[in-house]
Amino acid sequence: MFTFLRHRHQHQFIPFHVEHTTLEALSNCPACAAPTAPGSINLIDHSISKESFTLCDCSSCGFRFTNPRPTPSEIGRYYESDLYISHTNASTSLLDRVYQWARTWALYRKSRLIESLEPSGQLLDIGCGTGEFLSTMKRKGYLVQGVEPNPSAREKATTNHSLTVHPSLGQIEPFEQFRIVTLWHVLEHLPDPTATLKQVFALMAPRGVLVIAVPDRESWDAAYYASNWAAWDVPRHLSHFRRKDVRTLLEKQGFELVSAERMWLDAPYVSILSEKYQGRSSSAALMFGIVSGIRSNLTSLFSSRPSSSTLFVARKTKP
Repeated sequence: MFTFLRHRHQHQFIPFHVEHTTLEALSNCPACAAPTAPGSINLIDHSISKESFTLCDCSSCGFRFTNPRPTPSEIGRYYESDLYISHTNASTSLLDRVYQWARTWALYRKSRLIESLEPSGQLLDIGCGTGEFLSTMKRKGYLVQGVEPNPSAREKATTNHSLTVHPSLGQIEPFEQFRIVTLWHVLEHLPDPTATLKQVFALMAPRGVLVIAVPDRESWDAAYYASNWAAWDVPRHLSHFRRKDVRTLLEKQGFELVSAERMWLDAPYVSILSEKYQGRSSSAALMFGIVSGIRSNLTSLFSSRPSSSTLFVARKTKP
């Protein structure tokens, strides 16, 4: 939860004209492999690169993804900033403090959820950042490992919490049998969600629990802020999910969906950031963002509409 930038980009629908260093164009949809159609939504990364990126909707399954996108060798530079909160522990600004408070509450909720699903066992957190969640679960007696490609965040996790953190999923020993695997706002960052879930499946024990949290582009706040919605977060977010997209991905890889739950704390935080992208001051963004976040949550509560983010719990079904 909450892997966003402190002072991020203001998204706009503009012509795709900014020249990039290196981009790769997908010829097929990452979800269903159908041939891609030209992109129709153009956004700017104002926070770091000032570059423009395009979102495509698959004409076959409707899956939305960033295309073209930075190559694996180039994507790292879009995270190289002290503005990227999940890789830092800064608490200097108002939004920093809001984030730190939200993260503390989120850690409590995450740990309670995991304990209710699996009271003990091996746990793998993919995209573990600076390791606060893993450290919490380690103190509760779980045998924990993490995956974090960002070297600075990985160093903080290992130094501050004495954790075992791998640079990539492929470096984990294949004989591991994890009872719990978590991806807290990580799946949207991965270049190939299908391949990742296949790797995760192979590393899990029978009936192991998989927990995935992602922004939901069908939420009220996504529609309200449109191109200024903070959770687009291009180019770091490569996939832009609906609930049906995640369900389909899970089923194809042999997982059984147990539940899809609303994440009430995300909407206010995402709305605060979105208000800043619209030009409001920090204090005004805080006030208007909280109001919009509450409205988004109320809309979700009294309708079938998802919240700003959705939490999926699944179990490995195939032997």
